[in-house]
Amino acid sequence: VLNSLSYFYASEYSNDRSSGDSLAVKATNRFEETRDLVKNFINAKHREEIIFTKGATESINLVATTYGEEFINEGDEIILTELEHHSNYVPWHYLRNKKKAVIKFASVNENLEIEADEINKLITNKTKIIALPHISNVTGGISPLKKIIDIAKSKNIIVLIDGTQGAPHLKLDMQEIGCDFYAISCHKMYG
Repeated sequence: VLNSLSYFYASEYSNDRSSGDSLAVKATNRFEETRDLVKNFINAKHREEIIFTKGATESINLVATTYGEEFINEGDEIILTELEHHSNYVPWHYLRNKKKAVIKFASVNENLEIEADEINKLITNKTKIIALPHISNVTGGISPLKKIIDIAKSKNIIVLIDGTQGAPHLKLDMQEIGCDFYAISCHKMYG
């Protein structure tokens, strides 16, 4: 990684999409090649589904400030879990305050695991989004995503997964997982 970064800054550095000069074209091509590599790594359906941000925190903030601003209104509900990292709580907290929405927290069981039934109990016709970790950064527990996403989809609820712990430890298949948003941090994958 260090050698690649050093080479890039010494020999290839330019802003992508900034001009037609050879370095900018090369940077743009490398940027788009990286998009394809990530698409393949997570088995996304389309390369356009890959959106680069500075990290998972910014990605979750982006969803909260775009989707949340547009589709969450006063009294609408956001379901989180007791295992949330601050980056998957704070954006929803701010949105809740701004839009007068409601945050519900799914409890964990005696083994500190998230259960699909617990989330299902919290869902009402006001639930707009469920945001939860793929793997807890506290307990290491893996969320039963398929069950939770199936429940959410049957009720037209959007699902965001904080994948910062999942991406470096599990084989990811976005088409199989079926969530609407999956936030990954290159930092956690030694990028």
